[in-house]
Amino acid sequence: MPTPTHTTLLSPRTLDTLKNIELVARTMVEGTLTGLHRSPYHGFSSEFSEYRKYCPGDAVKYVDWVAYAKTDRYYVKQYEDETNTRTYVVLDQSNSMALGSATQAAHKFHYACYLAAAFIYLMQRQKDAVGLFTYADKITSFFPAQGSRLHMLTLLSHLEQLVPEGRSDAAPCFHRIAETVHRRSIVIIFSDFFDTNASFISSLRHFQHKSCEVLLFQILDPLETQFPYRGLIEFRDMETGEFVEVESDDCRETYLKGLNRYLGEMKQLCGRMNMGFETLTTGTPFDRALLAYFHKRERMF
Repeated sequence: MPTPTHTTLLSPRTLDTLKNIELVARTMVEGTLTGLHRSPYHGFSSEFSEYRKYCPGDAVKYVDWVAYAKTDRYYVKQYEDETNTRTYVVLDQSNSMALGSATQAAHKFHYACYLAAAFIYLMQRQKDAVGLFTYADKITSFFPAQGSRLHMLTLLSHLEQLVPEGRSDAAPCFHRIAETVHRRSIVIIFSDFFDTNASFISSLRHFQHKSCEVLLFQILDPLETQFPYRGLIEFRDMETGEFVEVESDDCRETYLKGLNRYLGEMKQLCGRMNMGFETLTTGTPFDRALLAYFHKRERMF
């Protein structure tokens, strides 16, 4: 597939990183079986699109024997509505994602957009349908899952135009998203996840009811993970605008212990719900972080 040329979110280095990676769903997915994903449903729409090579697991009845007689190779007819699975990228657009260290080239939201673009490109390349949600205290944009290259470029173009705004209220947004997505979809969420509460946990369980595979990518800045401040510091809440003044040396240990406790609780919670949870910092190049994630995922299966 040609390199998308209408986006700055995917560099040649990133495309090279992604070229040998395939995201394989752990769960049964709706759609047709093409070797990447197992599916409980089989069948094709009436609108023929193209041929593709036979993959182990394809039903023999869909092999084009005329093409085999001419080429001595197995091909399967592929139709417009055929898809391995549906993947939905969910992006936190709230103001807290605008935090960025002075030494970093991109703040958390830019970093999340780069990762989202990489997943969108990857899913389209392996012929999966991909959609996009953005949210703050409400759903700010929604693109249904489709598998065409034009759709991919539309999503990438939209990502380039986004800026962080508004306060985060994930729970009602996640409930709305869970009601919208198809059953057995893959849902990939990018956020700093700083508004977790009982309703947030309930909203994640809503995805379980739809038999979705959920991957949560927490994006943090080194300022949040290292707390490198010294002396008297005034902090401003990026969503409410409120200020608080603290003596950094007095609260550093308490803050870091609280952060580590929170991260541990999130990992345990997601583990109990069979959801993936990864914490990434903007201090690590996003393509390197993405490749490390896929290597880790590969070792798990």
